[in-house]
Amino acid sequence: MMHNTFLTAAVAAASLFSLSKAQVTTPCNPLHVTCPNDKGLATSTYSIDFTKVKTWPSEWILADYSNVTFGPQGAEFTFAKRYDAPTMWTDFKFFFGRVEFVVKAAKGTGIVSSMVLLSGDLDEIDWEFLGGATSTVQTNYFGKGYTGSYNRSTTPEVASPQTMFYTYALDWSPTALVWSIDGKTVRTLKATDADGNGDQYPQSPMKVSLGLWDAGDPDAATQVWGGGITPIPPPEPYTI
Repeated sequence: MMHNTFLTAAVAAASLFSLSKAQVTTPCNPLHVTCPNDKGLATSTYSIDFTKVKTWPSEWILADYSNVTFGPQGAEFTFAKRYDAPTMWTDFKFFFGRVEFVVKAAKGTGIVSSMVLLSGDLDEIDWEFLGGATSTVQTNYFGKGYTGSYNRSTTPEVASPQTMFYTYALDWSPTALVWSIDGKTVRTLKATDADGNGDQYPQSPMKVSLGLWDAGDPDAATQVWGGGITPIPPPEPYTI
């Protein structure tokens, strides 16, 4: 379940920039073709409390075939059957700032709960939770879709993320990227220390994407990373 999302960002007008998982896709990559201008965040801050949402928020886009509901604990993303991958993302992008998520992750072998910042040219910043990892969360970043040898993640400790709500934050600036949990810094990446002598540091306007997906699908290449094979059908719905 996801209580709320809070964003403080530099205002990025749409006219200023053209632009392996369900969440990391882009309809138009400006590195390869000419893309329409993106919509920028029109204010310096944005917040939404999903526990108070009654109708679908206009500034969020729901992925095809996704089912996201809102209740007393916030936005709920559920894996109930094979190929479920409920995902939603903002219809705007922002360029540097702070993002906070209040989240209780989904349980379930192979199930991944994700909070992702993603640009049109596939810069990416991640918080990811494995449903079977009950004492850690993963942080990661990518630049322009280049994954390298998948050696950039870290696994900070967090007690029982599938049963307790925590505030997970990203502070993203031109010089550094900081991940924190309940106000405690768990990772700092300086832009100059990013792979490729800094070239792989995320530095393009991002949308916020939230979702859940199955890394443990019987046919998936991500089974080992995801913690094993997900039972199909699942013994119960798995919900973030």
